[in-house]
Amino acid sequence: TPPGFPKVDDQTQKSRDTDRRRILESELAAEQANADQAKKELAEQEATVLPNERMQGGAVSGGKVQERLQPYKDKVALHQRNVEAIRKEISNLR
Repeated sequence: TPPGFPKVDDQTQKSRDTDRRRILESELAAEQANADQAKKELAEQEATVLPNERMQGGAVSGGKVQERLQPYKDKVALHQRNVEAIRKEISNLR
């Protein structure tokens, strides 16, 4: 550390670290809830076949279904990545 560089006393740093951990754990809980909700929405959509997704003869067009489901899959993946990033950040704390 260069001379004259401002220092934070140990108690202040511990307090900041504790606050940071609390904030990250709160964000983790919220993001996990968002991930769970996104998974639920995806499951609901996977169980649904819309009339325009049926081909002549009653078969389901997989391409149309996948196209409709992709935004739900993307949302689940986003929340899962966020959960992983927050967990990594928590693990990096002292």
